[in-house]
Amino acid sequence: MNDTNSLKENLKSRIAKYADEKRKVWFENYIKHDTKFRGVEIPTVRTELKEWYKQESIDKLQLNEQLDLVLSFFQEEYAEDKLAGILFFQLYLYNKCDYKVILSRFETIFEKGYIYDWSICDWLCTRVLRQLIKNNGKECAEAITKWNTAKNVWQARCSLVSFTTLTKENRYTPLVLESSSILIKRDERFAKTAVGWIMRELSKVDKAIVVNFIEENRPDFTRESHENAIKYFDKDEKKIMRDLFKKYHKK
Repeated sequence: MNDTNSLKENLKSRIAKYADEKRKVWFENYIKHDTKFRGVEIPTVRTELKEWYKQESIDKLQLNEQLDLVLSFFQEEYAEDKLAGILFFQLYLYNKCDYKVILSRFETIFEKGYIYDWSICDWLCTRVLRQLIKNNGKECAEAITKWNTAKNVWQARCSLVSFTTLTKENRYTPLVLESSSILIKRDERFAKTAVGWIMRELSKVDKAIVVNFIEENRPDFTRESHENAIKYFDKDEKKIMRDLFKKYHKK
């Protein structure tokens, strides 16, 4: 068995073999945030991760060693390496460790600035944090909601994006509204777009909740976040909401 650093370097090398310059440029232009890409597609990263996990007998490592190994991928400069860490969590680890330990370790990752763009943030939310909530219920959901006051915008964004397919479960609605009311008042674009995204999902369940929230917080919505929030309204409803938005923001 190799040491954990050698194991990580092994997987990085496997992924790097598929680097593509054209894809790298496209990804970096699309994501922005000075994020570095190798230019490797996600299915390829997933395939190499699975082969590596099997061939290197990663499951034979102690659980704490696996956790240290997976978290070390977030320190890497390339997005694909960070995504490998997220996929590792999703496929093999999220349901084997105490969620409180996992969240505590992620807090450190945010503090150290290892997550600094919307793509890695949202992958973490949808592939790991959402699964933690599904697996552990409301107590875990409340712990992630507490991130809504985090100084780091990406950590704060997680307090909403982690719930994007859980809005049908009304037990989480108060938590979603709590985080939305905090993030919509922040200046950062990606705090406000998180609110627009979650409102869009809530509108599939109860448009009245979304209308009421927008009415209460209209001064803090940008056009972008407002349009996202009303994406699934019908044509007439959109016109009403847009007219109200324009009327307010002309003041």
